[in-house]
Amino acid sequence: MANIAAAGPRLVAVGSDGLVATSDGGPWQVRPTPTQHALRGVAWTGTGWVVVGDVGTILSSRDGRRWAIAGTGPPAGLRAVAARNGVASAGGAGGVILSSVDGGPWLPALSGTTEDLWGGTVWGGQLFFSGQESTVVRSSNGVNWTPVATHPLPTGNQTSPRPFLWQLAARGRLLVAVGDFGAILRSSADGSLRAVASPTDEILRGVVASPRRFVAVGSSGVILYSADGLHWHPARSPTTVDLRGVAYTGRRFVAVGDQSTVISSTDGQHWRLETTAMPCALLSVAHGAGRFVAVGGSGQLLVSTDGRRWLPQVRPTTEDLYTVAHGPDGFVAAGALGTVLTSIDGRHWLRRPVPTRLNLHAAFWTGSEYLLGGDRGRLLASRDGRRWRLVTFPGFHSIRAFARAGATLVAAGAGTIARRAATGPWSLVTYGLGRFQTGVAAGDGRFVIVGHNGETLLSTDGGRTWLPTHSGVDVNFDTVIWTGTRFLATGEGVAVVSTDGVTWQPIGLPVKRSVRSLTTAGTAIVGVGDGDTIIRSLAGHRFLSVGRLALADE
Repeated sequence: MANIAAAGPRLVAVGSDGLVATSDGGPWQVRPTPTQHALRGVAWTGTGWVVVGDVGTILSSRDGRRWAIAGTGPPAGLRAVAARNGVASAGGAGGVILSSVDGGPWLPALSGTTEDLWGGTVWGGQLFFSGQESTVVRSSNGVNWTPVATHPLPTGNQTSPRPFLWQLAARGRLLVAVGDFGAILRSSADGSLRAVASPTDEILRGVVASPRRFVAVGSSGVILYSADGLHWHPARSPTTVDLRGVAYTGRRFVAVGDQSTVISSTDGQHWRLETTAMPCALLSVAHGAGRFVAVGGSGQLLVSTDGRRWLPQVRPTTEDLYTVAHGPDGFVAAGALGTVLTSIDGRHWLRRPVPTRLNLHAAFWTGSEYLLGGDRGRLLASRDGRRWRLVTFPGFHSIRAFARAGATLVAAGAGTIARRAATGPWSLVTYGLGRFQTGVAAGDGRFVIVGHNGETLLSTDGGRTWLPTHSGVDVNFDTVIWTGTRFLATGEGVAVVSTDGVTWQPIGLPVKRSVRSLTTAGTAIVGVGDGDTIIRSLAGHRFLSVGRLALADE
């Protein structure tokens, strides 16, 4: 889930593929919506709800149960929403702002910025948005916007010297903004926002205020709380998944994040896990040494010799495992809090020390060494999977996938496309900034990247330049592979194929859940995903769903 808001006891959470879910303190209920686009922001206007998302999506609802399209913006994604009685505004990519006055049509406003806007709140009767390069703008009427001076601490990153401010929250005379590199800014007497000391360098994506304290949440499950917005303290988190939004109902704080994770607290300091799909998620699969290995939530490890019969293995960790790869020294699996495991045969695993405690999302064998990519651009390398070293990487958001063509490597992730030629240094490709790339594959002399909202990108010059292509779908992709004859990309119940990375055709899947990872073994293709999903295809035939221990009827 991508965000959450509250109006009294009612909570509304939004997420990928048009997801809206509501709770009045009891079980969550998924509500039908008229869109499949990812939804990013949600707010209560005083008389109803407004939700915004990708491809200019704007939805409205009086009660949070029945939703209708309220307007459409430019194709750029809408991320931020802020509302008060009579005025609602939405902000997004390229500084786009749309506003609706007294329930009227959504019309463009002049934001005065071209930076991406992501967070929104109301303070002192004015609407505020925050975003890229520590940008903050404000308006009293949703039409005329003026900049707010911000003074963050320097990030030390040449690509982004000023942190992205993901969200804002207000209480009384205080306004707080949080963002990348653990950035926290607080309103000052001169009307500007100034940096305060932060106890974390995790990405802070959400913040909310109650009458007694502020609470901020972010990557790797980080939670901070503060009584005054000046002095911040870490709270023990019941999860390591990225938390993306937090709300206050008047009685409790509720935060949401990846894998449908929901956590709650009555005081902002002591938290409990309410729900998560992570224990039932298979997140990565690899083939080697004559067998398939799948890994997932809560340290799941499954092994199969044929992709049809799967057997669980003894778990050496209960941490979530996000990725697995095979190389000449065996399998390497990695996941939450810097967990790294190795195995020769996929059955007997050993934990390996690594120089990071960040979540690791991508594992890859380059032909000469293993790579592990993780949050905040953390990159590790090892010749044998046992001894790991840090590698300098220019990105500062999570690395989600690698691919190789000849001597060229490409890495893709959140706001990240990077390439390395031969043994030279990694360099960022600016096209990836502000986008969420989830997978990359190489084949037939070209690279293909997939991402959110059906994004597909093509490079025919070794990853130096990228062109968007049309996948024909608008839901999020999770992965892409080269099968030997064509590219195959999968996501939330969808799959598309292309021989050239330009023209894509849909193919059927036997499941509606997200297929998170794919691998090949000869003519066989195996995929794994949410809800213990396992699918298999032979020789280009249709995919069939496979149970862990069951024999698939082909």
